[in-house]
Amino acid sequence: MKKFTFLFMMLTVALGYSQGPSDNAATPPTRDAVDVISIFSGEYTDVAGSDFNPNWGQSGFGVANTAFDPGTGNLVLGYPTFNYQGVQFGSAQNVAAMEFLHVDIWIDGTFNPNVFVISSGGEIAHPITNAGSGTWTSVDIPVSGITGDTSNAIQFKFDNGNGSSDGIYVDNLYFWKNPTAPGSDATLSDLQIDASTISGFSSGVFDYTYGLAPGITDIPQITAATLTDATATSVTITQATVLPGDATVVVVSQNGMFTETYTVSFIFEGPPSAATDPIARNAWDVISLYSDAYTDVASTFDAGWCGFSSVEEVMVFGNPTQKYLNNACQGIVLDTAVDASAFNTAAGTNLHVDVYIEAGTDLVSSVFNLKFVNQPGGAAFEINLNAGSSPALVAGSWMSIDIPVDLTTFTGFKEFGITSNLPSKVWYDNLYVYRAPTLSTNEFELENVSVYPNPTNSVWNIKTINQNISSVQVFDILGKQVLTLNPNSFEVTLDASELNNGIYLAKIVSANRTKTIKLVKN
Repeated sequence: MKKFTFLFMMLTVALGYSQGPSDNAATPPTRDAVDVISIFSGEYTDVAGSDFNPNWGQSGFGVANTAFDPGTGNLVLGYPTFNYQGVQFGSAQNVAAMEFLHVDIWIDGTFNPNVFVISSGGEIAHPITNAGSGTWTSVDIPVSGITGDTSNAIQFKFDNGNGSSDGIYVDNLYFWKNPTAPGSDATLSDLQIDASTISGFSSGVFDYTYGLAPGITDIPQITAATLTDATATSVTITQATVLPGDATVVVVSQNGMFTETYTVSFIFEGPPSAATDPIARNAWDVISLYSDAYTDVASTFDAGWCGFSSVEEVMVFGNPTQKYLNNACQGIVLDTAVDASAFNTAAGTNLHVDVYIEAGTDLVSSVFNLKFVNQPGGAAFEINLNAGSSPALVAGSWMSIDIPVDLTTFTGFKEFGITSNLPSKVWYDNLYVYRAPTLSTNEFELENVSVYPNPTNSVWNIKTINQNISSVQVFDILGKQVLTLNPNSFEVTLDASELNNGIYLAKIVSANRTKTIKLVKN
């Protein structure tokens, strides 16, 4: 049986790729590192961490082969059963100084595929003319025709297949430019701030913005400025002296005829204050995914659903906060599924998150969506936030969002997703689900408690018999604490005159005994 299974798998693989190439694409020319940004090619150093088969819902996802060997030992990207296919870069790439995008493609079929470079702009197709099914086609597409922000390229996409018999095989995916004449190079091959290469660095891009969270006082330093041409006459570094402020690197070429100046502008970006700290809650009344006010559920917090590095933890006035980066989504996968069925409508359950969107952001087509996923079964529901939702997205101030949710059927709450089309312009904190205060199964109920008048329009009097009340906490139906007292007596009076009419819950504590009672204000 094992032999049969192995032979069947071998036949399946062979048949699945029977229409693939048996030879190599043309070998790319030798280029200096400064003249190329390679995503996939055996000739150059590729951008690290790229995902060559992200799950975008394409029909061929399950049979894609990102290490297909034509029999030559030179691996290529194999996409049979092709309708469309994505490539997620390991990090955003600044391709503004490049002149061309190079692609070698072997097409199984009679169709003409398209290739897209995706950044902040809309997609514009760059057609590839089929030179004949079963032959390698080599194309160079001008970077000048790419839409969007070429300093922030994050993905490729290929499309136009039929999703069944069509296939493509791809090699040598890279951007390139013509080399600079000897002795005239006044560029850098690397520029580091505090020992890390600045985001989006490219030797032909000379102006950078370096965002800092508000409250930071230490001025970042240029720690490395590596010359592309080691024989260049000079390199002069001038550090920033204030925040916000600029640092510069001036490079003079070896022949003295060319000078380039790299400028790094340090600015403050993001929330002008930390999000408000959540109120104290019982541990059993909270499922926290991210908040230093509670104990978070253990999880893979950046699960790579849309590529890794979806978020980055930054300090906003000393408070840990998540900053959204370049990816379209973030996946949070809990280490162990949580039974959240007790967090339901009857328990006054809400999803809470604090969100800040950069001031001046156009919110007309903006989204910040939150999604629960239940396993087993994969049932899910999504909360869509936009400029017209309730609550609506706003820019320039913290939004403290509380949305009623019913997790009655989520006996295996396992995953949580966030999607946003505002990369690098949204921050969030305090992501959790909570319910109205309840008793712990480990607590003994406080007996012989009376409350009067109830309902009331002025005060409630709470009294026990021979049991000293150490504390009283009053919550509204959303779980917000509205009153707290530490009377240390048998009787306490609660002033309700400033409260809105409605239902409240009072948690009364005496030594190791607790009782929660309903209060009504009218």
